[in-house]
Amino acid sequence: MWFFPLARKSDVYETFKRFLVMVERQFNTKLKTVQTDWGGEFRNLSTFFSSLGIIHRLSCPHTSEQNGFVERRHRHVVETVLTLLAHSNVPKRFWHFAFDTAVYLINRMPSCTNLSVSPFEQVFHHTPNFSFLRIFGCQCFPHLRPYNKNKMDFRSIPCIFLGYSPSHHGYRCFDPKSDRIYIARHVRFHEQSFPFQLPSSPTPQSAPDPYFSSFPTDLPAQTRSSTLQTPQPRPPTPLHTYQRRHKQPGPPKQPIISTSDITTAAPNEPDATASNPSPTVPQTAPTPSQPHSHSAQNNTQPQIPNAAPNHPPTVRPRPANLRPNPKQSAKYQPASFHTEIPSPIEPATFAIANKDPKWRNAMSEEYLALIRNGTWSLVPRVSNANIVDCKWVYKLKRDQTGAIQRYKARLVAKGFNQQPGIDYHETFSPVVKSTTIRLVLSLAVTQQWLLRQLDVQNAFLHGDLQ
Repeated sequence: MWFFPLARKSDVYETFKRFLVMVERQFNTKLKTVQTDWGGEFRNLSTFFSSLGIIHRLSCPHTSEQNGFVERRHRHVVETVLTLLAHSNVPKRFWHFAFDTAVYLINRMPSCTNLSVSPFEQVFHHTPNFSFLRIFGCQCFPHLRPYNKNKMDFRSIPCIFLGYSPSHHGYRCFDPKSDRIYIARHVRFHEQSFPFQLPSSPTPQSAPDPYFSSFPTDLPAQTRSSTLQTPQPRPPTPLHTYQRRHKQPGPPKQPIISTSDITTAAPNEPDATASNPSPTVPQTAPTPSQPHSHSAQNNTQPQIPNAAPNHPPTVRPRPANLRPNPKQSAKYQPASFHTEIPSPIEPATFAIANKDPKWRNAMSEEYLALIRNGTWSLVPRVSNANIVDCKWVYKLKRDQTGAIQRYKARLVAKGFNQQPGIDYHETFSPVVKSTTIRLVLSLAVTQQWLLRQLDVQNAFLHGDLQ
């Protein structure tokens, strides 16, 4: 099995021609039949196959089971890649190195469908060198003395193993500091260390001071009270709960704070709420007037307010400007916590935006611009006409530091209410191509032109709209 990463689908034609020449030269054979679907990347190959006498077999449309062997092989490769990335925690920007490594390993794995003989041994008729294999994403130290500029440079630096070179009998070693890849044969490996994995802070056996934890909202009151009254061994704390900072050598790990969790006082300090000020409750939690602590002098059960439900995995994460500030979470104390002041958000409806004078000014500018440009004209209403109404869309424009630069409001038509054959014949959205922008910038640089950037308040398409 061979793997060719392509930047565009149009590169399939030239890549397959080079692959065909390589196969015929290396294995002294002729390609007779090729089966593909009728994808756009394979249509140019049909004429090429006909000129060489190669039979091009096609699978039926939307019938992937006719390419079952290819689909299973593709799934095997993808799952192996995901396993390598998950085990080593290598970022997904190195996906092509992971694919290279996965194909390299699969070709050398014994296959149960081939009498426990690997594809490599079946093709080259000798056993592969398994001692050459290493764990993907582990720490490595390549011999870099030939790259040193003077005698005082170190002969090796910590790197990360990213697979095997297809053109050399060596290893790929990635230096995260210089963002450079070295191809080396003499490498020392630390296969128990993975630099891309975050170091986990050790959890103490007993914590005498109070800690914060989150309680699920579906537990009965009796279960919650027993959890508060009897200290139990703490399970591994999830990422969405409060984590207390521990003093340890080296740079401390910042606690991850979520405003959807609720804090409670520890059972071994009954006067915690009396000696310390009440914690600031986030906006998503109930009001501070609701009690959420208990005393050892009475047997009343504590009332745990219902925490805000966590976002499902299908909802996109919160914007960076709305996440908790790590500097504020670093000042976290066991008896109280701090939350940053919520920044303005984009309103979802006109009723919410109309209460803010800044959004009212933005809507006024948009409406006056539409009137000045004569965007619409009033006509008598027809009884059988399809009415396409409008809605306001709000957007906060920010600069590179996250500060609000502009309140932007747009009045748009609900195009999804249009009906083909009645309201429109053909619709499109013209967008400038990136190649055009690069061409203009290249001309400006070569001709030494002066570039100026401006922001158009309102842009309109000129033309006769039916």
